[in-house]
Amino acid sequence: MDLKLLFDEFAASMVRARELDTSERLSDWSAAVKTRFVRLGSRRNYVPFATDDRRKSGAYLWDVAWAVEDKVKRGQPPTGAGIDGLSFPHAPYRKLVLALECEWGRQGQRPGTQVYRQNLEEVFRDFYKLMDARCQSKVMVYTTWLFPDQGGIDGLFLQGFRQILLDYQSHLPNDQYLFIEFDDRAREIRGHKTEVPSRGPRPFRLKELGAVSYPRRWDPKQL
Repeated sequence: MDLKLLFDEFAASMVRARELDTSERLSDWSAAVKTRFVRLGSRRNYVPFATDDRRKSGAYLWDVAWAVEDKVKRGQPPTGAGIDGLSFPHAPYRKLVLALECEWGRQGQRPGTQVYRQNLEEVFRDFYKLMDARCQSKVMVYTTWLFPDQGGIDGLFLQGFRQILLDYQSHLPNDQYLFIEFDDRAREIRGHKTEVPSRGPRPFRLKELGAVSYPRRWDPKQL
């Protein structure tokens, strides 16, 4: 999967969401991120799942997931789990191709405080869950709010992600990660990616995918 193209499409769509208020990044922002990734998955002919989907089986372990589904797995009977009359699950065979976690952490601007640490901890906690997804493409969406030292390729978030990846023992070959960072200090949406080294353990190298500036007017009160 081309993570550069995925980031470009997401960022272009996100900056058009002028109904979002940059002063608060809560449920409306999460819904906007999830909605856009559901659409991006559908355009690629994947079956998308999201935690705020109204379908009965909308959620699938992560905030957003893309899957390939076959109604009948080769060599298996067409009924659910091989039991006559059982209609669930809808598709006996499901292959996960992408998983996404979106976590905004805690707002605040005083380094060294508990809130400052919690902003990092809450994002990293969701990232651990993302690493356990058995798919090749994984996306982490987060924000640095206005915290100093957290944004950018040398910031605390990307430093922490690299160290967590290095410590993790269950990587699969060809796994790749897309980090989408909302940096309120720079007023930019930034993209970075990294891949599991083919021979390891080796340092995870981050590649910058680009940055998109926030619109000048994103506060609905100013429209």
